[in-house]
Amino acid sequence: MNRYRLLTGIALVGSLALLPAIAPAADSGAYLGGGAGYYRLNDDDFLDENNRFKDNRWAWKAHGGAQFNEVLSLEGGYMDLGKLSDGTLRLEADGWFVAGMAHLPITPRFAPYAKIGNLFWDVSASSPLGSASRSGNDLFYGAGMRFRVTEALQMRVEYDRMKIDNSDVDIGSVNLQYHF
Repeated sequence: MNRYRLLTGIALVGSLALLPAIAPAADSGAYLGGGAGYYRLNDDDFLDENNRFKDNRWAWKAHGGAQFNEVLSLEGGYMDLGKLSDGTLRLEADGWFVAGMAHLPITPRFAPYAKIGNLFWDVSASSPLGSASRSGNDLFYGAGMRFRVTEALQMRVEYDRMKIDNSDVDIGSVNLQYHF
C-alpha cells in the first residue's frame, strides 16, 4: 500500500469519527451499514467466447457516514468486487471510497438521492505468464432510494457507476444501515 493511500485512509477515518460531533441532532446523525450487489465490468479484455464472464460478479461493501440534515450527508467505506476469471486470467479488485450525497426527502420514510465521490481502487491480475497489480483513484457517481424501515434502520437500493483502470463498472446493490 503506498503512502498516499494510507494517509488518505487515515484522514477519511478521522474525518468520519468527527462527523457525529458536528452533525445537527434533528433528523440526522451518524450511521453504519453494508450491503451486497451485482456488477458488470465493461472491458473486452476480460470476456469469454460468449461475451460474458465465467465467474460470478457479486460484490459487497461496508459504509459509514453522517447525515448533516435531511438533504446532505457524507459517506466513506470499502468495496470488494471479488475475483473474476477468464480462462487462465484471474482478476481481483477492491477499493476505499468517500462520497457526498444529496437527498430529496419526499416523505419521512422515503428519499431518493444522488451521490458523487472518489474510489481509491486496487486491481491484481495473474496468469500463467505472471502477475501484476495496479492502483489508482477515479471519480464515481450514483443514485438510489432510501427507505426507513424503523426509526434507526434504513434500507437503500442504489446504482453506482465507476471506472477501475480504464474499465467501466456498473453496480446495483441493496444496503442496510443503522442510524445512531
